[in-house]
Amino acid sequence: MKKTREEVMADVLDLFRQLADDWEYSGEIMPKTLLFTDIGLRSLDVVVLAVSIQEHYGRVLPFADLFAAMGQHGVQDISMGEWVDFVYEHLNETLVLSAVEGSGAAR
Repeated sequence: MKKTREEVMADVLDLFRQLADDWEYSGEIMPKTLLFTDIGLRSLDVVVLAVSIQEHYGRVLPFADLFAAMGQHGVQDISMGEWVDFVYEHLNETLVLSAVEGSGAAR
């Protein structure tokens, strides 16, 4: 079942809230909120969030590609909106590929 961007945002925010106690962040999360600068996450924290998202959806998403692209472009931070866009894009891409593969159309 394909998820809307709003559903993905709600899922990601819910997962974030579950983990937020460990990160000691109590501010409001907006699409422009930066994970490193505003929230104060560290690289390991972002990996934990990524793993939580993958476990929630039961799918592997290419977070390594996202991190590599950030490094190659010298990007030091990512907003919650960008993070959600990435999850939304790749989650729905994965769902479409799974549906095609499952139907035998790719054989």
